[in-house]
Amino acid sequence: MKADPIIKQQSYTDYPEAASNNARRALKWKEENGSSCGTPVGWTRARQLADREPLTRDTIARMASFKRHQQNKDVPYTEGCGGIMWDAWGGDAGINWAIRKLQTIDSKDNERMIYAYKRLTHDVKDVDKKAGIVTGYFAAFDIKDSDGDIIRPGAFKKSLNDWFPIGRIKHLLNHDPRQPLGKLTTLKEDGYGLYYESKIGSHNLGRDFIKMVESDLVKEHSIGFNVKGQKKGKEANELLDVVLYEGSSLTSWGANQYTPMLGLKGITMESRIDRLYKLQKFVKNSDATDETIDLLMLEIKQLNQLIEDLKSEQETAAPEPAEPKVDTIKMAKDALDILIYKNFNH
Repeated sequence: MKADPIIKQQSYTDYPEAASNNARRALKWKEENGSSCGTPVGWTRARQLADREPLTRDTIARMASFKRHQQNKDVPYTEGCGGIMWDAWGGDAGINWAIRKLQTIDSKDNERMIYAYKRLTHDVKDVDKKAGIVTGYFAAFDIKDSDGDIIRPGAFKKSLNDWFPIGRIKHLLNHDPRQPLGKLTTLKEDGYGLYYESKIGSHNLGRDFIKMVESDLVKEHSIGFNVKGQKKGKEANELLDVVLYEGSSLTSWGANQYTPMLGLKGITMESRIDRLYKLQKFVKNSDATDETIDLLMLEIKQLNQLIEDLKSEQETAAPEPAEPKVDTIKMAKDALDILIYKNFNH
């Protein structure tokens, strides 16, 4: 059996001299006065910074995640552990550098690799309208998807440890960075998949999103990610380590103009018609903003085109039935034509 190849990680030494000076100050105080503060990992980090050793991306990510302790950074060395350990990790200069550097490194990775998406057909689990909290799942484990991929438990571990504490994982609408929905307050792996809780913003889009959830228009979730570790097999490709950038709630099967109607082949005509009437009811009765109505009307137009295409295929591929049947495609198209006319001409 061949051993797994050893992958040498790129390392970096361009952190500020102030970060090294902060680490040296903490080390000197510990050597002269003794200290039970911190862990061996923290003091190893201080020694790396003090000696100007190269730092890998994973080490830089751990430095960035230490920002969660910044509320204790002003505690004097003689009164507690907050100040000395903050300096041991590089202090303001080191930790702020790490956050910027991590973003730069991963942005360059994105330039080399196309941003990938995975969809999960799963409703919002719960919504608290008064508090503006929605919960659900962005991804499911151990389920083979249409691409032949299976996300394994633990795949999000690094992202949850490195990115989530510093607010780098976003909750978006339809993968659009210009449409943030809210702030993720909980993001974790459980027995089912990647569970989230999000505090939806009070901006117009946030309020509209709550209305769409209550109207049962949010039917899918999706993640934006890059693969870092995988195991290829004959039957499936196991995703073992992914960099998670965002989780999206989707208003449709493909309202994004760059991925129209993606994955609709497996959707039944009955579910499309049900979707149509829910959209019709929402557009007719909602007080949502014009931007949200325009987004949903885009989906309606796409559905209209899809139904036209399916009708053409049906007419050319199948003979006329012996007995008359209800033409559900024609019914759906007629309803769509009326809805589109009303909303785009009045």
